[in-house]
Amino acid sequence: MSTYQQIKELGDDQFVQDWRQWHQDKDERFASEYGFLSITSLNWLKDGNTIEVSDFPGSWSQAGDTVTYTPAAGKVVTVNNLPLGGPRGFITEPAEDANVVVVVYRDVHAELIKRLGGPNQYAVRVRNPQAAKRVNFKGTPAFEPSKRWVVPATYKPYTEVSDVTVDASLDYLNHVEQAIGELEFELEGKPQRLVVFQGHGDGQGLVLFRDGTSGKESYGGARVLTFDVSEPESIDHIDFNRATNLPCAYSEYATCPLAPASNRLDVAVTAGEKLPA
Repeated sequence: MSTYQQIKELGDDQFVQDWRQWHQDKDERFASEYGFLSITSLNWLKDGNTIEVSDFPGSWSQAGDTVTYTPAAGKVVTVNNLPLGGPRGFITEPAEDANVVVVVYRDVHAELIKRLGGPNQYAVRVRNPQAAKRVNFKGTPAFEPSKRWVVPATYKPYTEVSDVTVDASLDYLNHVEQAIGELEFELEGKPQRLVVFQGHGDGQGLVLFRDGTSGKESYGGARVLTFDVSEPESIDHIDFNRATNLPCAYSEYATCPLAPASNRLDVAVTAGEKLPA
């Protein structure tokens, strides 16, 4: 029996119970100690300049593709559990998007990141477990789960991977994503197609999409579906009930990619997560 058939034959109460457990687990992971809800600032560096951030001791300076962190006097900070006794330089490849390093002071993390596609490429992103957004998080609202939004689909991997430039949640950034295939299906009797990008792990596909709820009931930039593409022939459905928000729906300090123009569905998908409160 196919996965799609198994879901359709599942009792309605069990279907809803499974979804609620999945959504609770997802929100608990998202609200983890150093997840996106813990971010308190995003501070961009400029080549040749030095900055200090208000919520983490020390200073940061950039010289080309080297960023140097200098600890504040009398403050014990660590990298990989080892204390820093003085300035430390961090280097990345010129054409690399990366989370470069995490510097720790007490229970606060300063994360050096590099993002291509903007006027400034390096930033210091601070994460604090006591951030108000994390402490006050009450869960993500969502549409009521329904089997109506579990639809048959076919995944077609591309013979060649191609780069696609998409907008980012910050106006001055963009992202280059790798298109690896596409999903074909029907919604309300109309044929639909969604481009699939390479996800964050081996064998993972990622779909960024907008629909008729975007910017209204759901986040305007995109919602996301992830699934295993290691066995393309086994993919036989899409479950829009499991469409989740991007981190940028919760935080102005995220640098998420947004849905490409091709991934706009001309129907209102009243399934999955809604716009966070």
